[in-house]
Amino acid sequence: MLNGYQRRFRAIEVLSAAQLEAMHQAALEILEKAGANVHHDGALTLLAENGCIVDRETRTARMPTGVVEQCLQSCPSSYSIRGRDPDSDVRIGGTRVHFMQGMGMRYVDPETWELRPATLREHAEAQIVGDALASVHVMDACFSYTDIEGVPPIMQQLECLANGFRCSGKAQHYGYLKDSHRFAIKMAQGLGVTLNVELDVAPPLVFGHDSVDALMHFAELGWGLEACPGGSAGATSPGSLAGSVVQMWAATLAFIVIAQLVSPGAPVARQVTGTVPHPKWGHPLDGAPESWYLGAMTNQLCVRHGIPITSPVGFCGQAKMFDYQAGWEKALGVLFSVSTGSHLHVLHGSHGEELGFSNVLQILDDDIARAIGRLLDGTEVDDETMATDLICEMATAHGSFMSQAHTRKFWMKDRFQPTAADWSTNVEWVRGGKTDIVSRAREQAEEIVATHKPMPLRAGQEGVISDVLEEAREFYRATNFITDEEWGPYMQALRSLEG
Repeated sequence: MLNGYQRRFRAIEVLSAAQLEAMHQAALEILEKAGANVHHDGALTLLAENGCIVDRETRTARMPTGVVEQCLQSCPSSYSIRGRDPDSDVRIGGTRVHFMQGMGMRYVDPETWELRPATLREHAEAQIVGDALASVHVMDACFSYTDIEGVPPIMQQLECLANGFRCSGKAQHYGYLKDSHRFAIKMAQGLGVTLNVELDVAPPLVFGHDSVDALMHFAELGWGLEACPGGSAGATSPGSLAGSVVQMWAATLAFIVIAQLVSPGAPVARQVTGTVPHPKWGHPLDGAPESWYLGAMTNQLCVRHGIPITSPVGFCGQAKMFDYQAGWEKALGVLFSVSTGSHLHVLHGSHGEELGFSNVLQILDDDIARAIGRLLDGTEVDDETMATDLICEMATAHGSFMSQAHTRKFWMKDRFQPTAADWSTNVEWVRGGKTDIVSRAREQAEEIVATHKPMPLRAGQEGVISDVLEEAREFYRATNFITDEEWGPYMQALRSLEG
């Protein structure tokens, strides 16, 4: 099992107990008075049978406080995700912090900073790099590149998931799209793994049919469910930060109700979403301190009620290059989030408002993740580490601690070493050719792609993947989600992956 990092200090609190209770009660009031909009007949029937007030015409389900609280209490405080490699399983919750590959639409050229669709080969390389990095604990093959050259949109999640299984033994993250979850489940079960699943709730409190259908199927299996309610303060949620958090917490509670009514004890995490928009252009500002604060308030609500937390806070910002801005947007956002309680953090490779993804950035983000992990792990404080006797001995010796056995023991034990960052002296840097951090990261990514050997598929597992993909292709061709015009380029894209 991948243990990740241990947060050895109490989570930072940004709200008082009274404020937390007030926000929770406000969310309960919203669900009881207004309810949620649920576009799924089976879910509406289930809600009605369990004490909720359902209006079929408006597809609204009002949820009594007693029902919500009972469902909230049945949520487990942690859950596991199983990968192909048993040594790479993870458990989300407690004081452990894990990192996951980020999300991004297109390939980023680190010389021109232009974005373009990725090839299936480039997507596979992204999984190989993520598999090689010790700070990546959960893979996001489904969303690390969501614009794949030649692949019809309806098949991109499944083709990317298959690439992820082929190129890594680590646990995988998934989504949903027009019944694709059914094929993803079949693929995962055939490989003997589970998936961690991201499911959206549209603001303010709207549950779409596809999302609820996937929610119900995954809940029956007992796989990890991430409630992802959206909200942009002043646009799709109230302009106040507190109001946005209350709206999204109400949506989270409604999600929990549906999941627990399907399968009591189903593991539910909250993927901490929510941003503030740019005051002039209106686009979401993931790198803004206010967006980080939205996440911190939500983290504290989740900690109080024992809900595991996935957080994309800080995973990317508005930077257009891998520069100083990108570094502070990512590092500060991630650090604040894990310090306020998040468990699984989205990070590696995401670029520029989720528009891009890069192996070079995965390497750079590895330094951020490991540095934060080192900070979380802290240090031991005992008689030996306090070194009282040694300090007394050396106090009047006028000597150096460098020659002491105690120093030799701890010289490297408490030391973080970056991979891409240059910690040499200026003289050594000049002698080495004055290389910049992006160039060093690119060299490391290329070396990993050329040399790293992920855990191979066992006998018969490639057949499982291929059979499920072929079934999905036939299904989507028959339902016209794959057109005749798309089929030729699609087959060519698959051949290029094989080559």
